[in-house]
Amino acid sequence: MQVLGEKILAQIADESYDKEEMSSADGQAIDLNALFDKLASRARNQEQLFSLALEINGGIAEGGTTLSLESNAINLPLRYQNQLKKLLYPDQDYEINLYMIAENNDVSQSKMKIAKVSSLQAYLDDPDSIQAKISTWFDQELKQIVEAQQAAAAEEKEEAK
Repeated sequence: MQVLGEKILAQIADESYDKEEMSSADGQAIDLNALFDKLASRARNQEQLFSLALEINGGIAEGGTTLSLESNAINLPLRYQNQLKKLLYPDQDYEINLYMIAENNDVSQSKMKIAKVSSLQAYLDDPDSIQAKISTWFDQELKQIVEAQQAAAAEEKEEAK
């Protein structure tokens, strides 16, 4: 399904896209099923953009990790209004895609990684395989974060000697 850029830009400008945040403490099992339930309910309306965030240890704002699923026409978070306004054209049709976002101080130099999962229509056609792909990607990102934190801690310990 194609959505007119004007509709996308309007949702971004007035922040009328659907936003929801969930929390998880460090060491607690991450409830991806709750995230997938919310994704399934929102994906049906492809014209309504959404941002689903799972904040671990307070999320990126508090030095933790934020894992997000967002629908958008391009691979930028919906909160990046100025950049999106420059890249989306009101009179052009766009396919809405599903993006995974991992945010943590140790995930990359920019503290963020974004990857396209699929089009929203592909998710609706085969949600099980898309959910498996999301689970795998989030797991890989969390492992890299833990490894980077362990390496930094070991380096700090070595410097203290």
